[in-house]
Amino acid sequence: MSLLNNKKQMIRIQKLGVAVAVFCLGGIMLVGCGAGKTEKTQLSIDKDGVITSVIYEEFSEDYYDLDELSDMAAQEVSYYNSEYITPKISLEETTVIEKDEQPVLKMTMVFNSYSDYSHFNQFSFFYGTIQDALDKGFEISELLVDEDGNSFKMSELSDYLDKHIVISADKTCIVTPYNILYSTNGTVLENIKTADFSNVSSDIIQLILSK
Repeated sequence: MSLLNNKKQMIRIQKLGVAVAVFCLGGIMLVGCGAGKTEKTQLSIDKDGVITSVIYEEFSEDYYDLDELSDMAAQEVSYYNSEYITPKISLEETTVIEKDEQPVLKMTMVFNSYSDYSHFNQFSFFYGTIQDALDKGFEISELLVDEDGNSFKMSELSDYLDKHIVISADKTCIVTPYNILYSTNGTVLENIKTADFSNVSSDIIQLILSK
């Protein structure tokens, strides 16, 4: 199979895992990201901006082959890393687990930065200070609310320039390194550092953090 065909197949695979760049187009099964719930893609961002992505995906079809999918994912990661002097992405785990007596694919990938995550998955994603976001041309949404539903006051934006913000086109679940102060309306806060974007109607979701 040619590299181009591999690339196209990887894109199909990527979309089934909610745009985390790994496995073939089909029906998404897993929802929710809190403890005790069935899981789906979850992103964890550490204080240095390193992103760990874990996806869980239905794996019940007979034509799914774990070794083949693992090899394809490894090839895609290698292809991306070949553009850089040092690796930017690592494939940490590809395995099949049992969830509610059904086989479920689990994949873990680590991205050195938000830009690697964004470029690899080909959608908008940012993590950094609000000042950095503004410098890169992002606009801060006027539809941000705190946990009590109070709107963010744009007149006070200058007081938040050194605080971090997450800007995402990926409607998944995100674990942040700092407490979440404001989020796009419709975001479900699982706890003070975990936000579920599954039901947000906006195309772009934002989180303003405490630091």
